[in-house]
Amino acid sequence: MSTNANMRDVMQGTFISRVAMLSVAALFISGCFFTKEAFVPVRYYDVGNPDPSRFSKITLKTGAFTVTGPYKQEMIFRSDKNELVKDQYSRWAIAPDMMLKRYLKMAFADGRSKVEYTITGTILSFEADLSRKEAVLTVEYRVTPSVPANSPYVEKTSTFRKKMNEPGAEAFAQAMAGAVADFADSIADESSKGAVQK
Repeated sequence: MSTNANMRDVMQGTFISRVAMLSVAALFISGCFFTKEAFVPVRYYDVGNPDPSRFSKITLKTGAFTVTGPYKQEMIFRSDKNELVKDQYSRWAIAPDMMLKRYLKMAFADGRSKVEYTITGTILSFEADLSRKEAVLTVEYRVTPSVPANSPYVEKTSTFRKKMNEPGAEAFAQAMAGAVADFADSIADESSKGAVQK
């Protein structure tokens, strides 16, 4: 008798625990359905392509660029409290250093003629300054002879700023495209004053 009673108690306990587990699972599943967050797609941006005809008189090889700080693929917005905020849903198509190298390579078309000078550098900032409403590009760069010589070279750090019409990612990308174009123009101006020409 006691064996049957014990068996019955065990079966009732198992049944109750299964019902409890099913109840918890049902609550969990219904919670997932009712609190489901809206899907937010990740958007990718770049700085566009240069017009090579603007730089047709410049012969320049694009060497390695690097980037410091948090400026990777996620867009970075600087708040008025100097807080750097990453936007996980707005990203650059490729890392800023690779994007800048690609842009300059297209602008100065390495294969046009004999290349005597090389540009290399480090990106120090690649961000949207929300308090000033502008994109900020700071680059430390060098233009050096490809073959050691007594030729002039450039070594400097420059900042390029472009106004943003609004605070969003699209406006940031558009303004940064302008800043990158200004950087390429400044290289062309410096190069045309020196010996970095066809």
